Amino acid sequence: MYALVAVVLAVVAFRWAAEGHDESTGGGTGTSTASVVRRPVTTSMPVVHVAGEVRNPGVYRIGGNSRVIQAIRLAGGPTGRANLQGLNLAAPVADGQQILVPARVSAAAGGTASASGARRGPISLSSATAADLEALDGVGPALAARIVEWRQAHGGFSSVDQVDDVPGIGPARLEALRPHLTP
Repeated sequence: MYALVAVVLAVVAFRWAAEGHDESTGGGTGTSTASVVRRPVTTSMPVVHVAGEVRNPGVYRIGGNSRVIQAIRLAGGPTGRANLQGLNLAAPVADGQQILVPARVSAAAGGTASASGARRGPISLSSATAADLEALDGVGPALAARIVEWRQAHGGFSSVDQVDDVPGIGPARLEALRPHLTP
C-alpha cells in the first residue's frame, strides 16, 4: 500500500514539475508573479558522424561553423593508423555529414593492384590518390584529378553517391564505379 502511494505521489510530482511548477522559475504556491517561458528545443548544432580511424567513433553534436578537424578532435583525435592527407581538415561541417577518417594503406593492402594485376577490395574515395583512381575502368588522369580536387574542396566523400557531383561522372559511370568504391 505504501509503495502504491509513493508511486502516485511521484507521478503527481513529475507532472507538476513538467508543467513548469518549479519554485526556481516562479511557479508553485509562492506569491511571485514571474511566468514560465517555454522555449522550443532548437537543433541549431549540427550532428555529425565521425567514423574510421578515430579514437572514439560515433555521432556528435558540434558547434555551428565548426570544421572537420574539430569534429575529429571531438571524437578523440586520429589513431596512429589514420591518413589525414585525403581529408580537407579546414572544410566546414554540415548537419548529417559523415566524416570518415581513412587508414593508411600499404602497397600490399586492399584498394591496390596486386602483382597479378587483380584488385583487392574497393578504393577509398577518402584516401585514394589520382593514380589509384586511374586504375578504375573509365577513369583517366583528368577525371581522377577532378575527383581528388572535389574531395579536397568539399572535405571528403560521405557516400559513394557524391561522386556523381564530380564533373564528368554521370549516372551510368557512377553505377559502373559503385562496386569498386567506398567513401
